[in-house]
Amino acid sequence: MNLEQVKSLVEKRESKTVEFKKSTGLLHSAFATLCAFLNGKGGTVLIGVTDNYQIVGQEISDRTRIEIANEIKKIEPTASIDVHYIPVKENKFVIAIHVDAGKHVPYVYDGRAYQRDESQTNKISQHRYEQLLVERRQINHSWEELTATDDTLDDLDHEEIRLAVKQSIVVGRVPTTAQGEKIEDILTGWNLINDGKINNAAVILFAKKTLPHYPQCHLKLGRFRGIDILGDFIDNKEFYGNAFRMFEEANSFIMRHLPIASFFEPDRFERTDKPALPVLAVREALVNAVCHRDYSNRSASITLAIFDDRMEIWNNGKLPPDLKISELRKKHKSEPRNKLIAKVFYDRKYFDGWGTGTVKIFNLCREHDVPEPMYEEYSGGVEITFRFKEPIAFTSGRQVAPAKRSLNARQEIILELIKKHIAIGTDRIISELPNPPSLRMIQKDLNRLRALGLIELKGSARDSLWTLKGKS
Repeated sequence: MNLEQVKSLVEKRESKTVEFKKSTGLLHSAFATLCAFLNGKGGTVLIGVTDNYQIVGQEISDRTRIEIANEIKKIEPTASIDVHYIPVKENKFVIAIHVDAGKHVPYVYDGRAYQRDESQTNKISQHRYEQLLVERRQINHSWEELTATDDTLDDLDHEEIRLAVKQSIVVGRVPTTAQGEKIEDILTGWNLINDGKINNAAVILFAKKTLPHYPQCHLKLGRFRGIDILGDFIDNKEFYGNAFRMFEEANSFIMRHLPIASFFEPDRFERTDKPALPVLAVREALVNAVCHRDYSNRSASITLAIFDDRMEIWNNGKLPPDLKISELRKKHKSEPRNKLIAKVFYDRKYFDGWGTGTVKIFNLCREHDVPEPMYEEYSGGVEITFRFKEPIAFTSGRQVAPAKRSLNARQEIILELIKKHIAIGTDRIISELPNPPSLRMIQKDLNRLRALGLIELKGSARDSLWTLKGKS
């Protein structure tokens, strides 16, 4: 690195990948930031640059070099760290210390792990640190492959295992000879036994009881009145059980609350019952939530919430690093977080293809003339939101009529802003709203207005603008 490159970095100011320190008196803070860079996207610390972006440099002695070498030794595991001494004036140097994104995250410095949040360096929470350790171990052994420490073969539901084999044989994904095998041999065929002991995947799939040892096998279900999570509960339930029980419980809850429209088609005497959402798309989303969640997190749950205008399914566990939300619309490489769990679901034909599930969801929604679902990544997990073509209202029967298209006060203001400007971006809407809430809440308001057919989004990417429906 040379002086021109230093000046270029200083001009860009501090960021997620750049930090300035006035002198080596702040060496501990500098290396905490380098640790954060290793745990993130990499970055550079410049020592000899003030908080007001003046390049002042500092004198360099043998003691300075030794101090830096000693600080490097405090970073574990060992990382590649480049140190450059750039002359800026007589006997004064800027010390540029650079690291690339680490290959063995999480890294610790002086016994603590750090992360970069925009231009700030913060300690990583103990829970997040444990998550990163699990992810590191997944290079060789994932959490689901680890031996179950508190459960044995007798703690599994043998009837469910036999049923799984029978279904897998019927669909041609397991040989017929498996029907007569011992339970231990069946589980061995699915790689659910290690050296005679069941692994975590076997418990997640087939446990008779998941408490107290596996509290992460938790499902939270809610049917809310209105469109806000702060609204009254029409139905509220929590469930603990193995993966197949969670799936069936969620499916039953959805079928109980998913509205059914009944009508007669021309030239047909039979009544047609059409659910508000395509059943197969919802089923696929549930399978994804159960199979792709991060079961190493003992405190997380799968949450399913139904509102008057939408249904949301959230599971903890982020997308793979090389998979973006935008790529879910097309066929993509399948990288299930829990390969063993997903394999048994696949063999029972709970899903048909690897890497095509989200594509199928989008296609089914289009075929059934309902809004395309929205994916969002937040709070360490992934959420899919299905929006109803028409808002629904709760009744005691299965046939549900459309709800009144009422708007809250903020939605009324947003609608007036769009009318006023004819075409307006989300950022402009936020800037003109009195006491605007979070971006996520604004997006929910906009999607509510779109679901009601009042507004639409035109343009692409950053240039998209909201307009009244049907207006140019």
